[in-house]
Amino acid sequence: MIIVMGRWKQKLLKFAGILLLIVAFVIVVPAITGVLVNQVPAFSGWLPDEHPTGNPMRVEADENTGTFNQVLDQLVIKLQDFYYEP
Repeated sequence: MIIVMGRWKQKLLKFAGILLLIVAFVIVVPAITGVLVNQVPAFSGWLPDEHPTGNPMRVEADENTGTFNQVLDQLVIKLQDFYYEP
């Protein structure tokens, strides 16, 4: 089966032009935002250069810690074990 395409040169040029336009946007937009980061304060939040410090796994001490919470936790664990035993 042979497909004959009319005006293929014009269609190929149009496709190449659109492809060139897309490539130009891909190259120009990051360059412009890189320049504007230093100029416009609204863009400064886009590229954060801050590094958080501290241990993210640290658990804060709870004010309500006491024997009641420990006893309640042990009761819950024992009840779970009781219901899950075969």
